[in-house]
Amino acid sequence: MEPPFTRRRFLGTAAGAAIGFSGVLALGPGSPPAALAARLRDEGRGRVVGIEHAGSLESVRKEVPAVVESMTHEAVKALTGKTTVAQAWRELVVPTDIVGIKLNCLAAPGMSTSPAMVAAIVAGLRSVGIPNERIILYEQYKDRLLDRSGFTLNDDPTKGPLVMHLGGREPLSDDGLLGYEAQAVKHGAGESCYSNLLKYCTAIINAPVIKDHNLSGVTVGMKNMTHGNIHNPHHFHEHDCNPQIAEIYAHPKILDKVRVVICDGLRVQYDGGPQDAPRARVAHHRIYAATDPVAIDSWGLVVVNELREKHGKAPLSERHPAGNYLVRAAELGIGVADPKTIDMQLTVMPA
Repeated sequence: MEPPFTRRRFLGTAAGAAIGFSGVLALGPGSPPAALAARLRDEGRGRVVGIEHAGSLESVRKEVPAVVESMTHEAVKALTGKTTVAQAWRELVVPTDIVGIKLNCLAAPGMSTSPAMVAAIVAGLRSVGIPNERIILYEQYKDRLLDRSGFTLNDDPTKGPLVMHLGGREPLSDDGLLGYEAQAVKHGAGESCYSNLLKYCTAIINAPVIKDHNLSGVTVGMKNMTHGNIHNPHHFHEHDCNPQIAEIYAHPKILDKVRVVICDGLRVQYDGGPQDAPRARVAHHRIYAATDPVAIDSWGLVVVNELREKHGKAPLSERHPAGNYLVRAAELGIGVADPKTIDMQLTVMPA
């Protein structure tokens, strides 16, 4: 029996049929994928929206799905300035897109991407006319998806969107796993094989969480995309991951694909990351959204440092004197790093 989630099986879905083995999709009228991603970053420079609802969690471990889904819809509408979910998503994707949703399940179950938030993202994509077979939820390693994350591997679009993993740290080999491109490419921090999924998909929705990280200081969206989409992330943790995160993200394989970051801020972990640290995990009751990946990471750093101060911890700058990757990301033109210039627009929903 063929193992699940092979490249062959993926290419046998409607997503694979649309792109073929070349990984090239004709989107029809309108902007090509890279141009749309660039336009969204440019129009959203320095802007982050947040939706807060005090009733989003029953406890720090248990979300209220209906509330979280509503918050996510409101975040996308606030970000785009549209009044309906479908109108909002039409600003971010087109019906012919093949969309990957990058989860962060490393610290499951306590600090893993909210299934309810992702369900709302999928509903938004479906409202534009993108079917299940062209929506792929994914994580890097199989154990992260299966470790009480709330997501189940799925290669049957009649049961919902596809849910896949990249299959480890090796480029595509005889086992047929989706994996990584066989040819390494150079980026500003070295060279890596990027994930095949980045090639197959025309659009990526980044769906991270907000955590302290013992190596990079903070992890929000950018590290979720960089170290979660290359075969050798362990080679790029030196010097507080600076400038590695920025340099790996700046490669077109990532930069040209990410359309929006929708961030699970229901909980924030201010210490002990990237693994789950229950004593440092607190309710935050927010969903954030941005098309500027640097701005939303910078805001996440602000949130983590505020919580560290509240709980008697030193700011992350003292623990990571080499600086942070956000300054380099701003120098590369990816987005806005200075929190003083970030336009943070918070809406509080009635509980």
